[in-house]
Amino acid sequence: AEGDCYSREHCFPKSWWGGADNVSNPQYTDLHHLFPSDQYVNNKKNNYPIGKVNPSAVSWTSTNGSKIGNCGVTGYTGFVFEPIDEYKGDFARAYLYIITRYKDQVSSWVTANSTTQINDIITGTQYKSWYLNMLIDWSNNDPVSAKEIARNDAIYYQTPQHNRNP
Repeated sequence: AEGDCYSREHCFPKSWWGGADNVSNPQYTDLHHLFPSDQYVNNKKNNYPIGKVNPSAVSWTSTNGSKIGNCGVTGYTGFVFEPIDEYKGDFARAYLYIITRYKDQVSSWVTANSTTQINDIITGTQYKSWYLNMLIDWSNNDPVSAKEIARNDAIYYQTPQHNRNP
């Protein structure tokens, strides 16, 4: 049930690159897209991309207000997970980081996992324009917080990963 336990969430679903935790997949443990999450909510999020849920197509709402339902952004109508406003910018910046950091690998993820939702948001090595515009909008409307700066600094200074989400 919701609230029972903590989970480590790959906000960019690990199934989209095959999910393997090995030397060929550093994104599995890349701290810039791993967030603490409620395990029940994380399981409900499934492999859906983040997105804006159409208000008339909400199929589930968490106790904090995160939603799952059909996308309400022109360009896609499939299921998406919509985080609460406080985290939209955080998620958007994580997705922008992933597409930038792993640009050389993204097209192989799309090819290898063509049955997953990765094809709904990515073309070639880039996000589709409807998706990119949504991420930019979310990032602008939820600016970088002190919490994100502290997290970014901790990843850079206190972990072996030693890089930043620009």
